[in-house]
Amino acid sequence: MVVFINKCIICFEPTRRFEKVSEACGHECTCRLCVRKHIEAELNTKTAINIRCPKPGCRVKLTYHDIKRLVSKETFERYDNLLLCHAIRKLKDFRWCKNPECGSGQEHTTGDDEPIMTCIACHSKSCFTHDVPWHKDHTCDEFSEKIQTENETANQAYHDSCLAAYDRILQFGNHHHKSTCQYYSAYDGEDI
Repeated sequence: MVVFINKCIICFEPTRRFEKVSEACGHECTCRLCVRKHIEAELNTKTAINIRCPKPGCRVKLTYHDIKRLVSKETFERYDNLLLCHAIRKLKDFRWCKNPECGSGQEHTTGDDEPIMTCIACHSKSCFTHDVPWHKDHTCDEFSEKIQTENETANQAYHDSCLAAYDRILQFGNHHHKSTCQYYSAYDGEDI
């Protein structure tokens, strides 16, 4: 009696038992280990939560229950946490704590009317309006003005130190850039 053994489409190893990837597509073309590795790779390389069947050309998204059935408990907890974070980001009044050692977040329903947020986990203060650590000694209006002034000053300094006189460049060509500029190109003709 001849037993036909197919190969996994990912690792190409012969196997007698394929894993059903999703109830929606019904594909049984990969071994269990490769399905797990596919899902883990998707979770490691993307912030997206939509994981698709690994069969080329199949656009079916794996369901919550498909993923729970296919992966380890630890991987599923990571996936579940990504789903939670994705849902939280959609809340307009939610902000993450700005303390880099905290990792907590909360809703701040008073919004810009009362912009000081105090983290319920670590008690650090942050600004709801600007989404930064609290800018003590400045109101939100003063902080906005300070940021705008600093940005304008930084932009002007950048323009003054790096950018060429574009009127000459536009009129005569890229050889009027500084020779260190990435847009500079030598010119063999007579300069005007």
